[in-house]
Amino acid sequence: MAMEIKACLVVALRSFFFLSPTACQSCPEYQKQALLQFKSSILAITTPSIFNSSDVSQLLLSWNSSSDCCGWVEVECNDSPNSTSRVVITGLYLDALFTHLSPQPRVESSMLAPIFHIRSLEELSISDNNIQGEIPGVGFANLSNLVLLYMEGNNLSGPIPPHLFYLPLLRDIYLRDNSLTGQLPADIRNLTSLQRLSSQ
Repeated sequence: MAMEIKACLVVALRSFFFLSPTACQSCPEYQKQALLQFKSSILAITTPSIFNSSDVSQLLLSWNSSSDCCGWVEVECNDSPNSTSRVVITGLYLDALFTHLSPQPRVESSMLAPIFHIRSLEELSISDNNIQGEIPGVGFANLSNLVLLYMEGNNLSGPIPPHLFYLPLLRDIYLRDNSLTGQLPADIRNLTSLQRLSSQ
């Protein structure tokens, strides 16, 4: 309940200072369920004793079905550009979730699948998480509002999928310190908003 009140207060203050007509709204239920599914995937690859003594446990403690996801730690919400009466998730900042776990769990890139349902995302930061496998290009193709993408310091392999280069608003891409292969495709010219690309 306290988290819900906090989230509502943030929205109310934003509405006051920026003269927005947005009322206090909770995040969309489908976005909340997507993050809870992602949390379940994390729980599935960590033993309870290790998880409960780690920083990731504290990070995800606020992620529960009884509170508004706009009040969750490392989750940012803003007014929906398509509506003046609701808020949506626009940022996820999930860096170094497993840094203090020993041994670090194997995190397959397929675990990111629930996040790709949150199409309102503008900023996604998932660096330093020991994510392995290829970048799920088809999933990223859903995130047409993405502006900032931070995936450095993982163990991603294979080529950079061309899907990334068809995200019209993508401005910053950080992919260094992975095991990516191949050359940048010619599709990169489609990123007319691109300002920074770090892939080495």
